[in-house]
Amino acid sequence: MSSVLLVLVFAVALGGIAWSLQALEKRAVVRADDDGLESAAVIAASLVQPHLHAADVLAGQLTADDIGEMQAAATVLRRDGRLIGLGVWRLDGSPLFLDDAFAEGRMRLSDADLQRAASGEPWTVHRVDPDGEGHLEVTIPVPSEGASDTAVASVVKVVLPRADLTPAALERLDRQQAWTALILLSPVLGLVLLQWRLRRRQEERRRDPLTGLLNGRALTDDCTRLLAKASDRRPLALLVIDLTEFKTVNSTLGHPAGDMLLQQVAAALKAAVRQGDRVFRLGGDEFAVLLRDLRDASGAQKRAESLLRHLREASFRVDGVDLVVDAGIGVTLAPEHGTTVADLLQRADVAMYQAKRAESGTMIYDASTDEHDVGELAMGTELRRALENEEFVLHYQPKVALADQCVTSVEALVRWQHPTRGLLPPGVFLPALERSGLMQPLTRWVLREAIRQAASWRRAGMPLAVAVNISPRSLLEDDLPARVLAKLLAADLPASFLELEITETAVMTDPKKAALVLAQLNARGIKVSIDDFGAGYTSLAHLRTLPISALKIDRSLISHMLERDEDHAVTEALIGLGHRLGLTVIAEGIETDEVLDRLTQLGCDEAQGYLISKPVAPDALEGWMAARAVDQGSPSAQVS
Repeated sequence: MSSVLLVLVFAVALGGIAWSLQALEKRAVVRADDDGLESAAVIAASLVQPHLHAADVLAGQLTADDIGEMQAAATVLRRDGRLIGLGVWRLDGSPLFLDDAFAEGRMRLSDADLQRAASGEPWTVHRVDPDGEGHLEVTIPVPSEGASDTAVASVVKVVLPRADLTPAALERLDRQQAWTALILLSPVLGLVLLQWRLRRRQEERRRDPLTGLLNGRALTDDCTRLLAKASDRRPLALLVIDLTEFKTVNSTLGHPAGDMLLQQVAAALKAAVRQGDRVFRLGGDEFAVLLRDLRDASGAQKRAESLLRHLREASFRVDGVDLVVDAGIGVTLAPEHGTTVADLLQRADVAMYQAKRAESGTMIYDASTDEHDVGELAMGTELRRALENEEFVLHYQPKVALADQCVTSVEALVRWQHPTRGLLPPGVFLPALERSGLMQPLTRWVLREAIRQAASWRRAGMPLAVAVNISPRSLLEDDLPARVLAKLLAADLPASFLELEITETAVMTDPKKAALVLAQLNARGIKVSIDDFGAGYTSLAHLRTLPISALKIDRSLISHMLERDEDHAVTEALIGLGHRLGLTVIAEGIETDEVLDRLTQLGCDEAQGYLISKPVAPDALEGWMAARAVDQGSPSAQVS
């Protein structure tokens, strides 16, 4: 959730509280007026009206007995704190009875009151005395006792103490106001706490725990954002720095000493860069630096040489031993050498190793000397051939409901059955596949094959819903819903047997377009879930409005939730958030019984991971399902 959105949520909540409290206040005032009018009517009917004989009213005065009885009754009410003043007038304004308050001139009946009384309707007015005490004036037009018609003959004004009118109502108002404020503030405070935890966890995920520098994940995020502003006139430079002979330090002085050296190098790099430049630790003894505000390639070269000179001249001391640090630095420029983080990193790596071999210290990437491009081209060619020859296969990993341990569905995961290298996991080929522009054709093949397999299982009496991962580019294709529906129709598979898993990155690339495509899929009965939730940056506002059915909590949170209180807290919060949004919550990456038991206690709906089953081929999954059904004595699958 962005700061602007958080401020907006606060403003809306505070506005809602103010509006609700104002509405409650108005309701209390109206209720007090009604109670006051009722009390005044009782006083007028019992205390005054029996004494208003028609002849006396016409004569302009009441008898001494009538006045005495009214004064005595008024005195009792004043002593009990139920009355401030009482007065009776003829409609022409001449007084018939004035108790002490009116006689002293504190209360009066105005000409406007006399004119209004002719309508025959009573009314109330709130007043505040000079001493700050409030009271309620109730004016009641009444016909005289024994009059021949119901025309108004006299006017009664009853003045009541405001503070004592409705103590129960005022107490009720205070309770309602307190509960209203609490109810309206609770979700906002919950969101703030969750946002704080997510941001803290997000920041931790961006930091290298050893050196405190930004890590590789942060480099990908920051570099991707800065690439959008890079141009030939204002290039962005990425430097990859690899220390020389660092392994010697580890083997001679030990790994703790090596860690201390890395911490000192990190501090030296941070001190050497300019404001606005960013330093990252990629892993091991490899660092990276993003340079902005450059005028040309020569500026990047000079900055790299300055960094290397600073490292060579700095003093490093570990376990009483003075060390000299040298390094190789490779430099790439965007957009000249690439427009993606992967391209810039790979080419900066090439330049760094060339600088080490040439013992030049620093080197800018030169495509004419990059032998790695040949391997990249060969990989792209192999992948195209693999698609044409259908060398890819799908393995399936089951998900189980934690409530009854029934299998709810399976996730389709792609593998490459390489002719010579054997079965390859996705990490080996997916990056090259993405760079080669082949991710969308592979996604289409996975969809078709997964739907075909689910239909085959259904015909064989083993109904299993299948989940398929959709790439960000595929999600934003206008014809994705139509193509998915066509594949389902061709396989005679109901839409309820297919679930599409999308990443947070895919949603945030183009939230409006993603929401439109997801709405079309949802309208066709196809479920959609957010995969790896908690690892990206999905806005809670978007999550609230997206037509999704499930959240899959990222394995990075699950795997350490029992050791890290922060991971446990965020996981618990995400489960609660998902349930409040009406979503199924799935935990992935389950590897121990302890984690599984804790997730069950937290109310997580489903689980997936190696503890349950690794991804396996279709025939192996069928055997696993059969064995599980025998062990549990229950159906092997159900569609949820």
